[in-house]
Amino acid sequence: MLKRPVWRVVAVLLALVLCVLGLEGLSSFGLLAHDIRNIPPAPKNFRQATYDTLLGWVGLPNLAMADNYGPGLRLTTNADGMRIHRPTTAALAPGEKRVICSGDSFTFGSGVSDDETFCAYLEQELPGVRTLNMAQRGYGIDQAYLWYKRDAVRYPHQLHVFAFIWADFERMAVTTFTGYPKSRLRLKNGALALENVPVPQWKGESKSATALGMLPDLRLVQLIERQTDQSETAKLARVDAQVWDIAMAVFKDLARLNKERGSNLVLVYLPAPNDLAPGAQDRRRQWLAEFSRTSGIPFVDLTDEIRRVPPDSADWMFITPNALPVQGSSGHYTAAGHRWVAARLAEHLRAMPAVAASLAVSTR
Repeated sequence: MLKRPVWRVVAVLLALVLCVLGLEGLSSFGLLAHDIRNIPPAPKNFRQATYDTLLGWVGLPNLAMADNYGPGLRLTTNADGMRIHRPTTAALAPGEKRVICSGDSFTFGSGVSDDETFCAYLEQELPGVRTLNMAQRGYGIDQAYLWYKRDAVRYPHQLHVFAFIWADFERMAVTTFTGYPKSRLRLKNGALALENVPVPQWKGESKSATALGMLPDLRLVQLIERQTDQSETAKLARVDAQVWDIAMAVFKDLARLNKERGSNLVLVYLPAPNDLAPGAQDRRRQWLAEFSRTSGIPFVDLTDEIRRVPPDSADWMFITPNALPVQGSSGHYTAAGHRWVAARLAEHLRAMPAVAASLAVSTR
């Protein structure tokens, strides 16, 4: 038996452990409450989209905001709500070639000026080529596809760069994104079919939706996730079971559409900050590479190349938290990041004989 003084020591130590655990838990909840209390309202210039019955939202037409992301960081759109860095006409001038870039906010260029997106920089990498940025913040693969299918037909083009990040698969599985309703694609009898259309009118991003998005930061939630097999790998697997076949059907239909429109389709996986190190999302990249081999649809994955960039240089490629006054820009490419993407992507495009021939650019 332990002597009384020893029991006292054990009791004191146990009490200290329980106090530390309690303080840890209270701190976790306290930090969450502080973050929720200080959720900033979306700045007025953050609202750059308008309601769309098919897509949920689409770019506001004819925007001309000189300092949208900061002094001199412009946001300009054409009459169809597509981001532009020069005046754009639907028709092509004789001998002119056009590239359309589809995607989400990484392609749209959240946080940088019109002429600092990788889509705009492609003009410098591919002389004689004009680009049109047909990306939109928050889009999943489904919305980017639907917008291209409906509206790109008015813009003759020779190349379609369809870019996405790992999270764009998740967005295909839901009918809302940060409080904004959207349509959703399903496969019915082997064909793509739309759900949740016309899309319900949206009321905008709510503070409660933002608060719910912070719950995974709680240690208690993280513990429950681990105990109930809610790991990142398991979550990605569940999403893939819902959307993978749909995404592959989308890519095949995009190839068909581009062929009808006299264009080449190239799928592009854009590395986000969590792609800098190996992770669960790597499985998707491997599947995409295999899909490209079996379908014949060209696929460019820039992840391995960005992982070879020295860490101190890679840090310059992404916007750091609180670096800009506009909510939602953190984690996206800086102008340097966009320039890097454009240079690497152009190398891949020049190495594709069909693409190089259609754009009348020399191979290297």
